[in-house]
Amino acid sequence: MSTPLWKPSRLQPGSTIGVAAVSGPVDPAKLDRGLEVLRSRGFRIVEATNLRTRDGFLAGTDGERADGYRELIRDPEIDAIFFARGGSGASRVLERLDPSEIRANPKIHLGNSDLTALFAYIAAHAPLVTFYGPMVAVQLADGAPPDWEQVLSGTPAEPHTFQPDDVIRPGRADGALTGGCLSLLASLCGTPEAVDGDGRILFWEDIGEEIYRLDRMLTQLERSGTLKKLSAMLIGSVAPGRREGAESPEEIRAWLRRRFADAPFPVAMGFPAGHLDSTRTIALGARARVDLDSGRVDFPEIPVA
Repeated sequence: MSTPLWKPSRLQPGSTIGVAAVSGPVDPAKLDRGLEVLRSRGFRIVEATNLRTRDGFLAGTDGERADGYRELIRDPEIDAIFFARGGSGASRVLERLDPSEIRANPKIHLGNSDLTALFAYIAAHAPLVTFYGPMVAVQLADGAPPDWEQVLSGTPAEPHTFQPDDVIRPGRADGALTGGCLSLLASLCGTPEAVDGDGRILFWEDIGEEIYRLDRMLTQLERSGTLKKLSAMLIGSVAPGRREGAESPEEIRAWLRRRFADAPFPVAMGFPAGHLDSTRTIALGARARVDLDSGRVDFPEIPVA
């Protein structure tokens, strides 16, 4: 079983939030809408120096993105770091980071999708609980309900009850949550940031992937040993592929049932987190309790200090 991660200080009324962009370029209009949501809730905002920068498919060069994030980490006035959007590129900044800076400044990190790579880096090298949830220029800009604020302030997270046909393999488990976007989890295999599944509850989700690609990525995790000692698996949103003729959501669900019918651990799908307009916020590194005999997952651990 992995060592428990540190907990960042909880979000307080009037806290200062730094907004970072370590992946793709940010739509200015969506960014401004998301920032207004944060300001309307009483938070002060500090923008990363590269937040409105574009360099092709990235929010600035690798150096600019890393520096923008590191400046927010080192700033003693900033209480939490929220990420503007995902896309691609977070993995490219990892070698430019200094984990001692994160250890010395253990702040809330909130984001999803491509941020899976950064959160895995933090878990491996800092180590710190991170939060897989809405992003400023995505879900917050589109009016996502503020469950993130409850979780980050230390209010106990609500349990989730699965529909009967969401439970693929019944059973019970207790362990720390790990995971994120499946394509990023697969890409981390063989790197120093490869996800440790030993005794953990793996959450994964993805968007725009066809079944053969999902299967290939899951097989990579299996072959790497990531799934060998899992205590349970929670599958979030799995949106269909984008090409014409791609499988429907119903076909993907049927395939997931077949794929994990004989899993040696409890498995459920349909957890409401991932690439969703109203994604739930998950504390990666904090404990969860799965009881799929009764179709329920609880989050008994407060993930902030």
